[in-house]
Amino acid sequence: MPDIVHKLTGPAAYLMVLLYLIDSVTPLEMYVLYGILAALLLLISMLYISLPARIIISLLLITGAVLHVQLSLPFTVWIESFSANVNILGLFLFVPIIGWYMSYTGYLEDLKQVIVKRAREKGSKPYRTSFFLMLTTGMLLNFGAISLIRQIADESFQSFHPKKLTVHLMRGFAACMLWSPYFVNIGLVLSIFHVSWFSIGWAGLSLAVIYSISAGLFLKTLRFTHDPPSVNDAESGRKASLLPLLRFAAIFVTLSLTWYGLAEQSMIAIVSWLGLLVPMIYASLKGELPGFFRESAGYISSAFSRLKNEIAVFIAAGFFGTALSFTETGAVVTEVLLDLTGGSVLLLSFMIMAATAVLAMIGIHPVVIIIGVGGSLNYEAAGMSAEYAAMLLVLSWTCATQVSPFSGQMLMTARLIGVRPIELSRQNALFVTASAIASGFLLYSFHAFNLL
Repeated sequence: MPDIVHKLTGPAAYLMVLLYLIDSVTPLEMYVLYGILAALLLLISMLYISLPARIIISLLLITGAVLHVQLSLPFTVWIESFSANVNILGLFLFVPIIGWYMSYTGYLEDLKQVIVKRAREKGSKPYRTSFFLMLTTGMLLNFGAISLIRQIADESFQSFHPKKLTVHLMRGFAACMLWSPYFVNIGLVLSIFHVSWFSIGWAGLSLAVIYSISAGLFLKTLRFTHDPPSVNDAESGRKASLLPLLRFAAIFVTLSLTWYGLAEQSMIAIVSWLGLLVPMIYASLKGELPGFFRESAGYISSAFSRLKNEIAVFIAAGFFGTALSFTETGAVVTEVLLDLTGGSVLLLSFMIMAATAVLAMIGIHPVVIIIGVGGSLNYEAAGMSAEYAAMLLVLSWTCATQVSPFSGQMLMTARLIGVRPIELSRQNALFVTASAIASGFLLYSFHAFNLL
């Protein structure tokens, strides 16, 4: 990527989301500005993404453009279409600042030292301990938790199989996806169905418990060739305290849930605002602001390079989804699905889950499917509540990303352990199938008993 593109596109991506955030708390209508920026970043990203991704994005754009023209939608709608998913990109751009600050100020190093010291003095159960760390830290750190906990394991645990443990961590990451309000899939369904996180969070936690139990039961089935046990002779970690880290996390979570409960604002905007403001306020109070700004400059300038695929997919999917919402597709799709399933919510649920997984397996990002289904399915006519439909799509997205060789978590895990993504997909197939069936029936039971 040319240096000038690298230097300009990263800050432009942050400016785009910042304009959206300002728009979310002021009467100013700035969607034209960040919509134009979104369209420009989409066009630039098309030059640097892979050919398969470029083909899918092109199909979304062409279909969306045809719909816009056929429906004679005004220019303002075109701009709004490009800006439709800018809010989601805020989670990719601003929430990671939390992790950057935790790393910069030493909180994550303290966590590592505490685990190392405990493992040396009292022994450890590497798979159980690392999975627990993922469930607790992954909710805030997202993808960063996988590599962080793997590093902690390498420096503290003994007699574990690195590849096996890393895939186990990836499954723990999926459990976080089912409920954490700081994850993209949760933010997206909240936005699509206009439901409150408080109304679905408990259901997501319940599904996460099932997913975690399944991960424990299927741990023994994970086997890789050339995965020798790790031998770790490192010295005991230095004395460190988890209190600063726990205090920081508690303040962030409390502020986000309180703000969300009191204000009529989306969770996406609130989390993005706090992802920016809380680290800055903390750094200011601790006298770390100049250094933190210097550290952040590198992350900001490289943002486009890291997120070009997400930028392309989410902006294009928003453009297509907005156009789709102006058509009668919803009524047609709902009628066809009801005919195929005989009006059964259970069969319809499993059909959507299966379709999402199959399409993800051939490289279609779940966000495209979720926006397509969420924007076209008449869930009321299908006998669903908005909350049930939202959780169904969250579960579908989660399961799909655990088997798709093209998903971000699969690609990251494959790089960490040096195997092909398709091998991970095969390793996860039985686990995801069993987890999806168990979770799907649990989710349906919430519907059957009028809990969701």
